[in-house]
Amino acid sequence: MSVRILLVGAGWWATAHHLPALEAHPDAVVAAVCDPVAERAAAVADRTGAAVHPTLAGALDAGDYDAALIATPSAAHHGAAAATLDAGLHTLVEKPLTLTAASAADLLARARRASVHLTVGNTYQHAPAALLARRAVREDIGRLLQVTVEFGSRAGELYAAAERGEAATARGQHPAAYTAANGGGQAHTQLTHALGMLCWVTGRQVTTVAAFTEHHGLAVDVDDVAALRLEGGATAVAVSTGAVPEPLPLRQHLRYQGTDGVVEQDLYRARTVLHRPDGSHVVREPGQHEAAYDAAAPARAFVDLVLGRGDNLGGATEAAAAVAATEALLRAARTGAVVGVEPLPAADVPGACPGAGGPAGEAP
Repeated sequence: MSVRILLVGAGWWATAHHLPALEAHPDAVVAAVCDPVAERAAAVADRTGAAVHPTLAGALDAGDYDAALIATPSAAHHGAAAATLDAGLHTLVEKPLTLTAASAADLLARARRASVHLTVGNTYQHAPAALLARRAVREDIGRLLQVTVEFGSRAGELYAAAERGEAATARGQHPAAYTAANGGGQAHTQLTHALGMLCWVTGRQVTTVAAFTEHHGLAVDVDDVAALRLEGGATAVAVSTGAVPEPLPLRQHLRYQGTDGVVEQDLYRARTVLHRPDGSHVVREPGQHEAAYDAAAPARAFVDLVLGRGDNLGGATEAAAAVAATEALLRAARTGAVVGVEPLPAADVPGACPGAGGPAGEAP
């Protein structure tokens, strides 16, 4: 059986990472592509033989698909995913799932009503080291006390390029996707990786946030600092910057402190270490033929998920919890207040086992 996929958005990330994964998958067919830039859609059609549609509504009216992959700018995620879910399509959305807690919860409800999979392109969660971190934090370190999060990147270059109106970078990236109007900024585009991992590993929502941001003269945040409280009483601190210059090293790290052990998770190197009280430890890092960052993994796993052959490692419930935390962080920084985080509806609480298929942690 082949999975017929509608590709919504044919920009740099979709064509550099998602499309090669789909082309290499023996059971995936890119049946149609939808992008407002005709040249980008035509390039995908030339590669895959996909039908081209200038609008999503037209694509949904014309096609017969099993699934949709949405790789639009973040501000368009909710509208596109709402349409594909309501059409009964299994849907993969690039991260962040949406920009607000309300819109994220809306997508969870739509997926549940349609009995289809909703998954999010959180690449780091597909690494074997992430699965070790998830199991160890929940089973091996006792009561969770505190989490420290650090996520550095060079994305500030894209925010600045967006404000200069640059059409494309030397790598082919589209800075316009990183404008304030499109949901750009460090919290939404970068820290979301780490907050998504925090919620996915611990199975807990963030309940309270105090935060500061620094924009360095731009319209979007470049540096973020937040103090967090999680369900169950654990505390956390998260720091993120998009201003790490070449050639300085990047650090993307989470440390989970429990009463009976510590887990250190290096996202950038896909390495996790479980430290036990007796001095022993367990290490999982990439093997000789494993990539530290497998950008093809979300699309590849999505096809297998639709076919019933894999787990939903990009669970939308945890991604929605990260959206709620990010929204609260930015509001706390803007107002100077300690902000409560909008909880997910009871049907959509995170913490389902890795094999759970649907958006509420139940197989559809």
